[in-house]
Amino acid sequence: MKYFIAFLLGALLASYALKAKADPWDTGDKTLGVIAAGLIITDWGQTRYVAKHPEHFHEKNKILGDHPSVGKVDRYFVGVLVGGYLFADWLTPHNRKAFLGAISIVELKVTQKNKSIGV
Repeated sequence: MKYFIAFLLGALLASYALKAKADPWDTGDKTLGVIAAGLIITDWGQTRYVAKHPEHFHEKNKILGDHPSVGKVDRYFVGVLVGGYLFADWLTPHNRKAFLGAISIVELKVTQKNKSIGV
């Protein structure tokens, strides 16, 4: 856990260093960012449900494994949110929109699939 916290602090410091060169987020970037983050958070909640019910479900994310703990799920999704934001912030505005749009599409499909199987 201490390495995870150290990683997050390092990522935040790196974000401030990179921010001086980053292009500002326009309304479209912010809207796509909120949509992507909302869908990631929905997926997070669904994945926590899977982790709490290993007798009924298994995880398909190879990074998490078939039956991750809730703690592992939480650490993974915090990393996805922080890392995704830092990466999107680093991108040019055009590439940022493409990245956030792609994340939104993938997460929408994942969360809809989860819902269809009862998660």
